[in-house]
Amino acid sequence: MFRKFLRLFHTLGHIKGIQWRYQLWYRVKNRFISIHWYTQYLQRSFIPLDLQVAGILHSRQKEYFGHLSFEFIGLPQSFDHRIDWNFQGHGKLWNYNLQYFSYLLDEGIPVDERLRLLRDFSDQLLASTVPPEPYPVSLRVVNTLLFHSRYPITDAIMLEALQKQIDYLANNLEYHLLANHLLENAFSLWIASIYLSDQLLYKKSSRLLVSQLDEQILEDGGHYECSVMYQSILLSKLLLCIDAAKKADWVKPSLLSILEEKASKMLGWINCYSFPDGSWALMNDAAEKIAPTTATLNEAAALLHIKPANIELKDSGFRKMKGEHWELLIKTGGVQPAYQPGHVHADVSSYCLWYKGQQVIVDPGISTYAVSERRNIERGTGAHNTISINGYNQSDVWGGFRVGKRARISNLEDSSQCIKIAIHPYFHRSCIHERRFVKMDDDSFFIEDSIQTAPFVTVSKGNIQFAAHVSVNHQKGVIKMDGVSIAVQGVKNEKLEKGHYAVSYHQLASGIRYEYQSCPISRFTFTFS
Repeated sequence: MFRKFLRLFHTLGHIKGIQWRYQLWYRVKNRFISIHWYTQYLQRSFIPLDLQVAGILHSRQKEYFGHLSFEFIGLPQSFDHRIDWNFQGHGKLWNYNLQYFSYLLDEGIPVDERLRLLRDFSDQLLASTVPPEPYPVSLRVVNTLLFHSRYPITDAIMLEALQKQIDYLANNLEYHLLANHLLENAFSLWIASIYLSDQLLYKKSSRLLVSQLDEQILEDGGHYECSVMYQSILLSKLLLCIDAAKKADWVKPSLLSILEEKASKMLGWINCYSFPDGSWALMNDAAEKIAPTTATLNEAAALLHIKPANIELKDSGFRKMKGEHWELLIKTGGVQPAYQPGHVHADVSSYCLWYKGQQVIVDPGISTYAVSERRNIERGTGAHNTISINGYNQSDVWGGFRVGKRARISNLEDSSQCIKIAIHPYFHRSCIHERRFVKMDDDSFFIEDSIQTAPFVTVSKGNIQFAAHVSVNHQKGVIKMDGVSIAVQGVKNEKLEKGHYAVSYHQLASGIRYEYQSCPISRFTFTFS
């Protein structure tokens, strides 16, 4: 019981006062106020805006297959006679995707069918059968407005539902969660203000948008939750805002300049983070097939005449080391933001390796948002390309989206030739794991681990997860794959086994996993031919 109290204490101790206040307020408010209270924008008309980048940024993933059949996050579902918009059979994230209505923008679906889906949802929303939630409302409002630009909505019920959702969102901002949720709220309201030509909503949403961009976009251009997937999602919304701003001649040039500067830095970050083939290391909560690719974002930005800033990864907690034919992406940062660590993994000093056109050492990724043992494992230190001590995580990740006591991280050396990180795990501060990445020349680098043990430390286990396409040959002291040789020193109890890593939600790939027990000092020397 005392351990549970301590875990809760360390978890809640980082939450901001504003999160506490709004958590309490919304719990009370939502019991008594329905969607019908939100009438501010009733009878208001929406101007059509031809946003050039909308078609570029829209996902090409098929989500609706006709006959009330959907597939989201790798999980199909068909409904018999009418869609259950509250369906929770595949978890909350699946239901959120159902309610986002991004399939409204799928030109492969007949317009009449898309309108029928939207009308059915609107009926149930206004009947209070489907309770609104700010995050899906934010995405749904934008998708509905983009659809309205192509196919003007004239149905009174659908328009009423859209108008009430905008007012609902303006009065239910996610201050209890903050982070990407609040930024999505801001994007949605700002775009809605342009479609409504509403100066009051424009001013309110502009203040929120600028303040959140200033807080959430770090100096190196990375979003502070440090997930490339969310970076892409949020940058795509920012590009939509810029496109809308250019269509409205009353938007202040100074605000447009701020948005363009943030977009340039965010684009520079994602270009720097991405490997040369455009692929991503799926660190923290990130998955493929969810967000626009790096190439897509660059195409949309170019259409708006936005150039990527010249970025060096730093504040976001990543570093890149490069050779002639290889790139190494290293996780150097700890838990951030401290008050909203839901997408953080306990993976400091983990790394991914790209060589001659593809990733050869990969991150385990994330396959589920369901609060489950699987998610806890995927967030844990033992799943990543680093060392776990006594089976503990570096930081106390738990409950799917929570972090209790956190590791203390020090960046001891930081240059293009050497990166050295010291990790003081949460469970015992006298235990220190130091990891050093040293570039020897364009064709070689080494990773050296030093474990300064406390008396209780019995075992330090490390992993390397190879990509599915990589063939691995292991002889004592040497690991070989096509064009790469890894000389191993200071390890014991080595073994190769079949490992699994996530490439997207509910989609696992199989690849060779090298496991070992580290001595107080161990070294892996990579040589490329």
